[in-house]
Amino acid sequence: MSLLTPIGLLGFIGLVILFIIYIIKPNYQNKIISSTYVWTLSLKYRKKKLPISKLRNLILILCQVLILSIAAFLLAQPFIPDNQEDNGVEKVMIIDVSASMLAETGGETRIERAVDLALTKAEAAMEANQKVSVIVASDESYYLVQNAGTDRAEELYDAINSLIDPAEPKYTFGTPDIAGAISLAEEITAYSADSEVLLYTDTEYIDKGRVTVVDCSDVSDWNAAILDVRATMVDNYYVFEIDVACYGIDTDVLVSCDISGVNYESGTVTIDTVARCSNNEVTTLVFSNYVASENGEDSGMEEPDEVVSIYSYETIYVHLTEDDSLEYDNVYYLYGGTNPTLNVQYYSSLPNNFFSTALMVLRDQLSDRWDMKITEVKYDEVPATEGFDIYIYEHTMPATLPIDGIIIVADPDQLPSSSGIRLGSYWAGSMDLKTLLPLAAADEHPLMKNITPSNIEVALYRDVQYYNPDEYTVLMTCQDNPVVLVKEQIDQKMVVMGLNLNYSNFSMLLDFPLFMYNIFEYFSPATITDRVYEVNDTVSLNSRGDELFLVGPGTDAGYKEFPANVTVTKPGVYTATQILISGEEDVQNFYVKLAAEESNTNLTVDMLENPFFYEGTENNDLDLLLYFAIALVSLLFIEWWLKSREQL
Repeated sequence: MSLLTPIGLLGFIGLVILFIIYIIKPNYQNKIISSTYVWTLSLKYRKKKLPISKLRNLILILCQVLILSIAAFLLAQPFIPDNQEDNGVEKVMIIDVSASMLAETGGETRIERAVDLALTKAEAAMEANQKVSVIVASDESYYLVQNAGTDRAEELYDAINSLIDPAEPKYTFGTPDIAGAISLAEEITAYSADSEVLLYTDTEYIDKGRVTVVDCSDVSDWNAAILDVRATMVDNYYVFEIDVACYGIDTDVLVSCDISGVNYESGTVTIDTVARCSNNEVTTLVFSNYVASENGEDSGMEEPDEVVSIYSYETIYVHLTEDDSLEYDNVYYLYGGTNPTLNVQYYSSLPNNFFSTALMVLRDQLSDRWDMKITEVKYDEVPATEGFDIYIYEHTMPATLPIDGIIIVADPDQLPSSSGIRLGSYWAGSMDLKTLLPLAAADEHPLMKNITPSNIEVALYRDVQYYNPDEYTVLMTCQDNPVVLVKEQIDQKMVVMGLNLNYSNFSMLLDFPLFMYNIFEYFSPATITDRVYEVNDTVSLNSRGDELFLVGPGTDAGYKEFPANVTVTKPGVYTATQILISGEEDVQNFYVKLAAEESNTNLTVDMLENPFFYEGTENNDLDLLLYFAIALVSLLFIEWWLKSREQL
C-alpha cells in the first residue's frame, strides 16, 4: 500500500489526544453507604454484569482507536499501485525522405543531415541502454528498424545509413506520409512509458505537441521553382501562364521559355522573362505572343519585326538558370499544343447526312484529343483503301478491304472473302416497307455502352448467312438473325452493320451518334488523358495497336493489355510509343512534375498530429479510499451501538 499525501498521517495525533482524555478522565471512588435489602440485592446483580462491562469498554476503546487511525489514513489517501511492468524507455525516430529533403547546400542534402543527426541520437540511446525504432516517412510509411536494443546496435546503424545508399536510395520524389508515420509511432508510444518521438524533417510546425521536431534544413537553403505551366485557347490563340516562386530569399528570376513547332513551323522560339519573387509567394507570368526579329527568332530585346500569336505548338520547354538548392523543379515541359491527326474517310454510293453529321459532332467532342480530318469521297469516285485511320463504307464496297485502319461498313452490297463474312438475303417487315422490325441485344460489348437495341427498328435489313464466331462478336440481331457485328483481329478491325439507315429509325435516335462515339472511343482511344502529371499519379495508357512501350525516368516497359495503369514515381519526360495498324509509329510525350508543396523548401504547417503517449500507471492503481470509508462507517456504527448498550 502507498500513500498519495503522506502528510495526512499527522491525523494519528488524534490517538494521543484520545489517550490523554482517558488518562485525565475522573476516577469515581467507591463509598459504603447504608442500604436496604433492595440496595443489597441490586449490588449483587450489578456485580454479575461487571465482566461484560469491562469487555464492552475495551471494545469501545479499540473502536475509537481504529476510527481515529482510519481517519488519519483517509487524509493520507491510500492506494495500492499497479505493479504491471511497461515496455521501458524507447526512442522513435521518424525520418522524412520526401522530395524537399533532397535540397542540397554545401554538398550535403537534408536527408544526409537527417541521417547524421539520427545516428548521433541512436548512438546515445544505445549507450543509455534504450531501445530505438526508426520509421521512414516515404510515399507510404514503414518501419526501417523496430525495437532495436544494444544487441542490435550495428543493425540499427546500418539501416539508418541505408537511407542514403547511392546504390539503392530510399528517398521519394513524392510527399511524405507523416500521418501514417505517426500512426506507426503510436504502436510504440501507447504502451511504452517515457517514450520520445523525434521527427527529422524540413517542415516547420507551429504546434508540435509532444513530438520533438528536428530541423534538417540549412539557413542558406533556397529554391526557385516552376510550379505550373498552362496553355489556354482564347479566341483561337493560346494564352500561356507560368507559375514561378522563390522560397528562402526574395530575388528576380530569369525564366526562359523555348517553344518548338510554333504554328506548324520548324525551329524554336525563345522568350526570356523576369519573374519578381518575394515573400514565398507565387508569381504568374502571362504571355500570348512573341516578337519575331529579323532572323525569325525572339530574344525579347530587339526591335519588333512583327508580333506573332500562337495557335499551335509542339513542345514548351520552360527552364531556370538559378543555382538553387533543389534542381528537380527548375524545368517544365508542356505538350499537347498540336493534337495527333485522325484521318477519317467516308464513302457512300447513296450519300446521306447521317454519317456526315455524326462525324462533325465527334470532331467537336474529341477536339481536345484529336485533330480529326474528314474526307468525303463522292459516289462517282473510287474510295481509298489505305492511308486513313478510319474507313466508312456505305452500300458499295471496294474489291479489297483496307488493312491499315478501322473499317465501318453499313448495308454492304458485298464483302470480300478476306472479311470472313458471307452475306445472306434482304429481309423486310412488309412488301411496302412500312412495317418496322425491332432489333435485340446479343453479346455484351463496350460498343453497346448506353445503347438500347429494342428502341431501334428497321424496315429492311440484310442478315449474315455465315461468320466465324472466333473472329466476330454479334452485337445486335433482328428476328434472331445477326445484323450488327464487330471483328477484332490483329490484322483487321471491322464493324459490320447489315441495315440501311434510310430504312431505319437508328439515325434518328441518340443511339446512333452514341454508337459512333463508342466505335471511336474503343478503337481509337487517347493514348494518355493528360500531358502533365504529378509524382505518384496513376497514368492510364491506351493503345491503337497491339503493344505500347513507355520510357521515362526509371521506367522502360512494354504493355499489351489495356488500359494499362502505371504509377509514375520520378519527375521528368515520359515517352509512349506504339505501332499503329498501318505500321506507322506513334510517339506521344507527357511530363511528370513535383508536387507544389515539395518545391516549398520553407513550408510551415499549423499543427503536427501527435500519437497517443502512454501516461504511466496511476490510472490503474487501486484506490483504497472507498474501502477505508466503509470501515470507518462500520466502526462508527459499532461504537454507537456499544454506547447505547452502556445506557441499559
